[in-house]
Amino acid sequence: MVEVPGSSPVTPTLVHPERKFAGTMTTQTATHITANTANTAKPKAVRPTAAQRRQADIAEGIIKLSPSSLTFLHDECPACFWHHYNGRPRPATAFPKVFGALDNAQKDFFVGHSTKDIKKSLPAGVIERGKRVRSEAIALPGTSYRVQFAGETDTILNFSRAGYGVCDFKTSSPGEGASELYGRQLHAYAIALERPAGDAMPLAPVSRMGLICFPPDDMIELPTRATKRAAKPAAKSRAATPAAVKRYAYRTSAVWVEVERNDEAFLNFVANAVKLITRPTMPRSAPKCGWCRWSRMTAPLLEQTSSDALVHLSIDAA
Repeated sequence: MVEVPGSSPVTPTLVHPERKFAGTMTTQTATHITANTANTAKPKAVRPTAAQRRQADIAEGIIKLSPSSLTFLHDECPACFWHHYNGRPRPATAFPKVFGALDNAQKDFFVGHSTKDIKKSLPAGVIERGKRVRSEAIALPGTSYRVQFAGETDTILNFSRAGYGVCDFKTSSPGEGASELYGRQLHAYAIALERPAGDAMPLAPVSRMGLICFPPDDMIELPTRATKRAAKPAAKSRAATPAAVKRYAYRTSAVWVEVERNDEAFLNFVANAVKLITRPTMPRSAPKCGWCRWSRMTAPLLEQTSSDALVHLSIDAA
């Protein structure tokens, strides 16, 4: 009780901490409760599966293709190619980090260089870093489906007077059939650059396509570079002395492999690939496909494991 001189005792009113500034707190609390109620009432969006997205694309008549899948995956196994676009893609194999490091080093080194540094017969221009591309829906011969390409180019050649070029870097010797195999990927990139989706600026015409290969020739020793060792306490050692660091490098040369452009042949190839993808049933797998063989071998074991698990659950429940 508090006594005020000249007045009767006044009993203080106890204000609950949560009720202080009741108007503000009530508004904030009500807003918080309303938000929580709305969040609770609204069901969380479930991302559609790959199979559901594929069915939606088929219903719309547009097949979205990754340019890189048109190379090795398509040629290695029809069943794996079909599964890649129908909900059960085979796991990606680990890509050695050394090749990724070499690929990045090649791009970083050549970006900004003249196209003549790659091959004298190329039109004059500048080598630019690649970009992510997505094409508009492209009509295909012999089918009602349209196709949309989406991926990322390695490098773009910006020619002074001859449009553009698109190419891939390869840390290997140019093998036989490389231009045909990787040409599918380059054709998809070229079409996406010339006919991009949405409001993206087209880069047209794409007049040259090719591979830039860097086969390792030999190894050389580079000039030594002196560094200083960490100094020990003065009482126990002499002053810091320079130590020679051995440095080495692989010697290589840039080999340009020209890829002739033939959009008609490429789109016919893609039309057949789309017919394969949109089959209602899985095609026969390639005889030497290791992934399909492993899947067939492990399927009975997986079924047995699932059956055993159900039995144990039934016993535990009982």
